[in-house]
Amino acid sequence: MTKIEFGTDGVRGKAGTWPIDAAGAAQIGYGVGAFLRQQTAKPKVLVGRDTRQSGEEITASLARGLLLHDVQVADVGVITTAGVAYLTKHMKMDAGIVISASHNPWTENGIKVIGADGCKLSDAHEQALQQAVNQPIDPQNEGKAVGQMQSSPHLVADYIDHLVAPFEGTALSGLKIAIDCSNGAASHIAPECFQRLGCSPIVLHAEPNGTNINHQCGSEIAREGRGDLLETVMSRKLDLGAAFDGDADRVILVDENGHLVDGDYILYILAMHLKERGELAGNVVVTTTMANRGLDAALAAQDIRVIRTPVGDKYIVRELQNGGYKIGGEQSGHIIIYDDTHTTGDGIYSALFIAGILAAAEQPPLSRLALPLQKFPQVIVSARVSAKPALQSLPDFEREYQRISEQLGAEAVINTRYSGTEPLFRVMIEGTSEHRLSDIAKYAVMLGRTVQSATGNSSDWIEAKDCTTGTSLSIENIEDGGVR
Repeated sequence: MTKIEFGTDGVRGKAGTWPIDAAGAAQIGYGVGAFLRQQTAKPKVLVGRDTRQSGEEITASLARGLLLHDVQVADVGVITTAGVAYLTKHMKMDAGIVISASHNPWTENGIKVIGADGCKLSDAHEQALQQAVNQPIDPQNEGKAVGQMQSSPHLVADYIDHLVAPFEGTALSGLKIAIDCSNGAASHIAPECFQRLGCSPIVLHAEPNGTNINHQCGSEIAREGRGDLLETVMSRKLDLGAAFDGDADRVILVDENGHLVDGDYILYILAMHLKERGELAGNVVVTTTMANRGLDAALAAQDIRVIRTPVGDKYIVRELQNGGYKIGGEQSGHIIIYDDTHTTGDGIYSALFIAGILAAAEQPPLSRLALPLQKFPQVIVSARVSAKPALQSLPDFEREYQRISEQLGAEAVINTRYSGTEPLFRVMIEGTSEHRLSDIAKYAVMLGRTVQSATGNSSDWIEAKDCTTGTSLSIENIEDGGVR
C-alpha cells in the first residue's frame, strides 16, 4: 500500500487513482475512525462534498471505512467547506470531513478533515491521523460495519440560516450584484443567501453537472481577469461581482469598473470598516508571506499592524486564535472573519459582509474603498514538477536564487515553495516601485525553470501572473525579454 500523505489541505489527487479512489477513501475513513476511537467510544462525523462527479462514490467509500469503527456518520450532501466546519461544531460532532479539491478541475478530488472545534487539525493531530490512515484495514473487520450512516441534507438549511443571521435588517435590495458560483458548492447556497437579504443577484455558473465545476468560471478565473463575471458587471453597470471557488472557501470580487479586488484588498476594506466601529481586535490583520507589501503600507498609515504567517489558512486561524484577533486571510481570497462560529475561510460570508458595507448609507463605491491600497509590482510563477526535493538540496537553484537576490536588492521579496496540494513549484517575487514588472517576471520564470530542470521537467508547463491586476503573462514574451 502506497503511503497516504496529508498536504496543506488534506489529501489531494486525481479522482479514481490511489488514494482518491474507492479503496483509498475507505482506507482514510478507517484511519479517521481509528483516530477518533482513541478519543471517544462512539464518534460522530459529519461529511459534506462539492459537486464533482466523483464525490458520491468517495463519500460512500469513506463512510464504509468509518462504519467499521462504529462511527455515526451524517452525510449532508453538497455543501461548502465552511458549512461543514460550522455544522461540525454546531452539531457537536467529533470531526467533519469535506470531499473537495477546492479550485482544481473536476478530474481532481480531495479529502480534508476538520476538528470538533470547526478548525483544521493542528500539525500534531494531523501527523497522528496520517499514521492512523496508513494502518491496513484489519481483514477481520471487513464486512462488519457496525456504525450508522444517516442522510442529513436538511442541515444545509441550518448553515444558510447561520450565514444570513448577522445581516438580518441589512437592506441589500438597492445593490446590483452578480455572483459566479463556479458550478460548485455555492450554487444552491449563495443565491438563497442574497435573496433572503432582499437582493436579486444575477447568478452565473450555478448549474453543476459533475464535470463543469471551476470550468472557465469561479474565483481563479476571475482572479486572472477572465470569465464572464467582469463583462457582466461592466455591461450591466453593477455595484459588485463575487466569484467563489468549488468549495466556496474563497471569494474574489470585482468592483463597479470591472477591476480585480483580491484578498489583499478585501482585508484592507474589512480592516478599515471594523476599525471605524472599534471592532478590530488589537488593530491587527493577519495574512501570509504571499500578501503584497502594499497592504502593510496602507494599513500602517491607519495604525493597523500586519502579522504574517506561512501560506495556508490553518496557520492564519491559529494566529487569530492565539492573539484574539478578528480578521485574516490570503491574497487568493481565503478570508476569515473570526469568531466562535466562523472558524475558517467562507467566501459567501465574506461576500455578504462586503455587500453589507456597500449597502450602508452614503457609502462610496467599492473602487474608492480599495483605492488607498497601492500594490507593489508582484508576480507569481507556477511550474509543474515531477518531484519535490528540498530546494536547499538543489545546487543550481541555490546559485540562481542567490544571483537573482543580489540583482534585485535587499528590498525585494522572493518567496519559493512547493504547492501542498498540486505537483507545482511556486515562486513569488515582489519588487519595489523602482523595479519593472518585466524584470521580476523574468527572474521568477528563471527560478521556475531551474527547479523544473532539476526535477526532469525542463520544458514542461509553466505559467506567470501579474498579482496586481490578475493578468496572465505570456511566458514566451517573458523569456524573449519583455512582458506584454
